[in-house]
Amino acid sequence: MFRRRGAVLQEKKTDEKAFVPVRKKVSKEEYIEQFQQLFRLRNEFAGSAGFTDYLAYQYALLGIDGELLDGILETTARCHTADAGKNTLREKIQKWKNAECLKQQNQIDLAKKVLEHFHLQVQWDAVQIHHEGLPQFFIGNCISISVPDESHVLINLVPGLSGFSILMHEIGHAYYYNHIRQDAPEWAGPYSAVIEEFVALVFEDLVYSPQFLSTFLGSDEDLLMDKLDYQTDYLCCCAWFEQNIYRKDMPDLDAEWEAACEKYAVSKEMEWRSPHFFVSYPGFFAVDVMAGHFVKLFYEHVRDGRLKMDDFLQKQICEPGRQLDFERVISQTLTNV
Repeated sequence: MFRRRGAVLQEKKTDEKAFVPVRKKVSKEEYIEQFQQLFRLRNEFAGSAGFTDYLAYQYALLGIDGELLDGILETTARCHTADAGKNTLREKIQKWKNAECLKQQNQIDLAKKVLEHFHLQVQWDAVQIHHEGLPQFFIGNCISISVPDESHVLINLVPGLSGFSILMHEIGHAYYYNHIRQDAPEWAGPYSAVIEEFVALVFEDLVYSPQFLSTFLGSDEDLLMDKLDYQTDYLCCCAWFEQNIYRKDMPDLDAEWEAACEKYAVSKEMEWRSPHFFVSYPGFFAVDVMAGHFVKLFYEHVRDGRLKMDDFLQKQICEPGRQLDFERVISQTLTNV
């Protein structure tokens, strides 16, 4: 059994390594064939470890509560925003792509000013930002070398509101790394990727808030809640699609994606082949669904004055340590402020 599990794991790793770089270079038919082979191998490996499918295995590693995730997916399906509203949001964000007021500012300096304005104190002496010499296709990442002493943000700086929000997202990861404690309290549950992604999304979504738009861009717009609704629907669409393809033998990927887009009112123009996370990081969209749900609750509480942003992030998220139970924070903090 152990030899067989090792052989399947090696075959899975080999296929994953080969598949990621050719994702956009092969025909759709070949892509589907290779992808189905890959998640058959993943499911076989997960089964040998006692899991029903590979996503169940990934959820266990990432600290994801499957029942809580399913509840968020179904609630979002009942409450999703109209696709027409999402198109309007895209148009509003697009108009800032070439805005002179954003072009004229150094994005890293602007990020520091924004965080100072919101009293979010990043320990910049522990953060290195690299934005030159990266491959063109690379978007952004934050790597923690040692916690909390050294983090590296790798980013291709892209003009406009969306590009700036990506920089803020990666700095959010750095903020999380350089504020958390190593020692976890006794009540802490397993490590949750959701908590870390939540902090990064809080930083990303600051860019769409009326406070940022008015203070730094001189605009009277408020894009925040529309952006959060759009973000939630898209992430739920991807997570629901991913669950279905791992839980069925030889699924029709196009049909599953069409059903997911219809369920969450997401434009079918965005193909399921576009995100690389289905190949490189199964379970990523489930993490982002839960983190995004948390972010919506968070900003609703910030807006009506029930939460102070910096105080909550530092004392309720970072101070408890690296391990923090996601469901506990939801039930005991946000709902009982």
